[in-house]
Amino acid sequence: MRVVSTSLCGDTYLLTLDINDKITALSWQSDDALSGTPQNMRNHPKAWDDAERLLALNPTLIVFGPGQGQTAKPLLDKTGIAYVNLAWGEDFPSVENNYTILREALHIPEALEQDTKPHFRKNHSHQKPTLLYLSSAGGTAGPGTYLDAAIQAAGGQNIITKSGWHTPDPETIAGLTPDLIVTSFFKDGYASVNQAGLRNTVLRKKLETTPTINVPGKLWPCAGPGMYEATNIIAKAIGALKQ
Repeated sequence: MRVVSTSLCGDTYLLTLDINDKITALSWQSDDALSGTPQNMRNHPKAWDDAERLLALNPTLIVFGPGQGQTAKPLLDKTGIAYVNLAWGEDFPSVENNYTILREALHIPEALEQDTKPHFRKNHSHQKPTLLYLSSAGGTAGPGTYLDAAIQAAGGQNIITKSGWHTPDPETIAGLTPDLIVTSFFKDGYASVNQAGLRNTVLRKKLETTPTINVPGKLWPCAGPGMYEATNIIAKAIGALKQ
């Protein structure tokens, strides 16, 4: 089998399944700072959502990221090359669903798949501290996002009650009083002209005066396997608050 991934999200799933010998190419982002690709695989051929590029890689299975492959699929159908699409999601069940999609496409027995997937231990504490997520661009996340799912699974309560992903003005963030701030993409995110979390004086002061835990951005470029480790990192930080 010759497996090709066209997205960073797909890379993160495939690299947890103990099939590295079957991976012919990883995504064009697999050598970026946000990638968790092991060093010995960073020189693998790069793939992207382009029919000609994919045919040149001679794959037997293509793993498209959510929403990808719309223009390439008609040609792949003609050539008989198999493909699957990962589904976009914002919670742990969506991660499990994507594992099911891959297990079936890769013919991985369910017992083996359960052994190779990452896991986390749920925190069932009744005392839930309030948490705020903050990205390097000053963005945050409320209910219905995988950040919120991780915060809840770690035993915290999201201080943001507005659903979805959004970027409040810095003064609004500064007026919140979370017990813990979860940062991400500060050290390993893409450079942005709007890095409010790094440059804004109000937000920097907030970070300096509130307990903070950084989750490496490479763990969650999407709702993927890294959510488990991210949740464990947050849970440990919550535990440290109580000491």
